[in-house]
Amino acid sequence: MFRGNPPRLGYAQCAFALFLTLGLGLGQDVMALESRLPPLRVVVLPNAPSSLQTSQAARMITDFASSEGRKVEWSIATHPAELFARLTTNRSDLVVGSLPAELASNPDLVATSVVATERYVAVGRRHNPATSPLDLRDTRIAMSRNAPLWDYFKALKAIVPGLQFETPRHTLTRKASLQLVSDGVADVAVVAFGSDPDWLQTHPDLQVLFDLTGDEPVNWYLRREDSPLCERLNAFIERFHTAYLEPTAAPRDFASILRSGVLRVITRVEQPNYYIANGKPSGFEFEMARAFADQHGLRLEVLVARDEDQMRDWLREGMGDLITARMIGGKAEDDSLFSASRQYHYTAYAAVSRVSLPTAQSLAGHQIVAVQGSPEWRAARSVDESQPHPNLVGVDAAVPGETLLEQVAAGLLDATLIAGDDTARVLARYPQLKIGASIPHQYHHRWLTRRNDPLLLDASNRFLEAAQSNGLETMLSARYFDNPVPGRRTRGQDDRLSPFDPLLQRYAERYGFDWRLIAAQMYQESQFDPAAMSRSGAVGLMQLLPSTAEALGLGNVARPEIAIHAGIKYLYTLRNEFDEQVPVGERTWFALAAYNLGAQRLEKAREMASQLGLDPNRWSGNVEKAMTKLARSAAHGGDSRYGQALIYVRSIQLLYGSYRNLLAFSGLIPKRVGAPSA
Repeated sequence: MFRGNPPRLGYAQCAFALFLTLGLGLGQDVMALESRLPPLRVVVLPNAPSSLQTSQAARMITDFASSEGRKVEWSIATHPAELFARLTTNRSDLVVGSLPAELASNPDLVATSVVATERYVAVGRRHNPATSPLDLRDTRIAMSRNAPLWDYFKALKAIVPGLQFETPRHTLTRKASLQLVSDGVADVAVVAFGSDPDWLQTHPDLQVLFDLTGDEPVNWYLRREDSPLCERLNAFIERFHTAYLEPTAAPRDFASILRSGVLRVITRVEQPNYYIANGKPSGFEFEMARAFADQHGLRLEVLVARDEDQMRDWLREGMGDLITARMIGGKAEDDSLFSASRQYHYTAYAAVSRVSLPTAQSLAGHQIVAVQGSPEWRAARSVDESQPHPNLVGVDAAVPGETLLEQVAAGLLDATLIAGDDTARVLARYPQLKIGASIPHQYHHRWLTRRNDPLLLDASNRFLEAAQSNGLETMLSARYFDNPVPGRRTRGQDDRLSPFDPLLQRYAERYGFDWRLIAAQMYQESQFDPAAMSRSGAVGLMQLLPSTAEALGLGNVARPEIAIHAGIKYLYTLRNEFDEQVPVGERTWFALAAYNLGAQRLEKAREMASQLGLDPNRWSGNVEKAMTKLARSAAHGGDSRYGQALIYVRSIQLLYGSYRNLLAFSGLIPKRVGAPSA
């Protein structure tokens, strides 16, 4: 019915669309600025392992360029030396990818802060006995021609008999290299990995045979004459790197979930199913998932994705255990990869207009306007193709749904869509409108699990069936659908996370943090209560000891502004204590751990990480693991503070994930981000 790409507003509605754009202050100034400034020319290696993992760094660079009022012009190099040539001959502005040491140290170049670390390893099947490069006799190597170690292996070929390259290509990715070894086409893959500790999870038949390098820092490079641009890029990375955090892939079945004590659900912000009220998660689907977790004695962790594609990716890769958000079906891969639970709630969506539209057939020929990405939009997009085809028209997601109702009531638009539980309110406010036909949608409340986990699916179905019979679903439906939700947010209304957002924004900008991260930390510390006090004597919104605030040159932390200033300044001080070898993207997590745990205990955890063969400069899957060992080990006193700090950082990361997807990233980035003032 609504397959493909529904149109935007047509010519008849252009004036209305222009009014919305100008009224919301969107787009015009940025577009004009982008048309005047040259693009940011970025050259990359197509298989850059940790400098451009998936699209994470690409999104960061695109957002930075947007903050500068520029577009990004991407190009691809086939060899590290070509990256250098493109940069030094002024054919690019920024290099993303590893440069050989002799090129990286060129005085005409300037490097950004460390954005990642990477280590090259040799990977083979589990029976392979090789422990060094000299053991690779009669071995078929899978590696990319543009890998920094290509020249090394070419030289090695001259002294190791029978060493050969299998299907050498310029663009052989790590995933493809591992698959060649898994399939028996090659014997060893030479690959790099960065901050992804479980990167071999999908290949249980393979193992790391030996390291080829240590954990090497990864920088991006610019011409030295572009040092001011490099400084602005560094300031942006330091401030916003946390906004690009993605969870670690760790696939597990229901038995493993029960052993771990943690259930990881994947969702997205969608009212009234999952949203933020008074700084904390709430909603119908959230409470259903929490009740399921409670039933099995599990702690609930919520991973908030941007969209359906990311939710599917996270579930497929094992970043979460199940999806609790509604999704539009129809993707062929869903049937082979995922299993859907029973339906447990139904929300009707109906057309509303000034004229009667009593049947689905009567919708044909009328323009139905909806906010793109809204539940109404998704429901309309899920209708079976055999149904009549009204003309679905989308408006920007920043447009409040209430504005569409006003325009329909004024006769400027044909019709829009509303949820069935909102009909009484709409008719009371707009008596000239008529509720028309319901949309026969397939946008159902179901949970989604991986198909290879039937026990989790069975447990989900049994819980959902019981929730219908024991009244839990009815109670939550009444709370979130039948009655207005106190504090419920709607588009364009009350974009606050806390009562202190202006102060958070002011001081976070001063010290180079994303204010939404500080809001998540503040909630974890005090639940936004200025009078909060801990047993240890920590006081106020950011739970600082008065002596700590005094050492920072600040006074009464019972006052909200001083508490916020002192907490952010203290976190800034902790973040700056780490040396340049620690990637920018890791320092904030270390600083948060030190804020809770103390700097000395954190350093002890980093030392333990080194002893365990882990990277002391990476938090996820490295220092995290060391802290877990310290928390449990009797030999080290079984210090419970380490376990508390792990939960502290993880809780902030998860709540921050909700905050950053609740408030769109665009519009939060200041133009020309500079270094924080003292």
